[in-house]
Amino acid sequence: MDPALHCVDLGLIPAEEAEVLRYAQWPQAAAIPEDLPLAECLRMAEGRVRCRAVWRQYPLIVTETELDLGFARTASHSLKKHLEGCKNLLLFCCTAGAEMDRLIARAQLRSPLHGLLMHALGAQQVEGACDRLCEALARSFPEHRLTPRFSPGYGDVPLSLQREIFSALDCERQIGVTLTDSLLMRPGKSVTAVVGLKSC
Repeated sequence: MDPALHCVDLGLIPAEEAEVLRYAQWPQAAAIPEDLPLAECLRMAEGRVRCRAVWRQYPLIVTETELDLGFARTASHSLKKHLEGCKNLLLFCCTAGAEMDRLIARAQLRSPLHGLLMHALGAQQVEGACDRLCEALARSFPEHRLTPRFSPGYGDVPLSLQREIFSALDCERQIGVTLTDSLLMRPGKSVTAVVGLKSC
């Protein structure tokens, strides 16, 4: 029997200008020009991006040769090290939604700079949503400590693990996130990750 599937409406994530500029790779020491359209991009997106997530808890079994994640098996050494000491894990997918993709497309029509800043805002939104979700999960498991999140493509975890993740979480039906044949997520500002649970 599959573990319970949980859908979460993470709501509106406050836009943080400094974080948006960081995701835009704006030099930290560089002056911000008065005509930088950051405020305009923030106004375009204000109140329009609601983030959502879906997650499941799985038991973790570690052998000498592989990890049984409950939804898939992998021989990843980096994930094995990351989950050391864990007996359970949390698997999630989080998205800033289709409206964020539409905002990026409209911003790109304005100018390349508008597009860059809106892309950065989308990254700040989904990362902020992941942080909010992990804070909520930590409260739901008070007797455990959560490891930092670990996504396919990090270390030696193959990106192809996305297929098993999308199947396990039913991402398309639950939160409207699809996976292309080339393993890209749509909407683009979406994140999948594994979080380990360690007993305190």
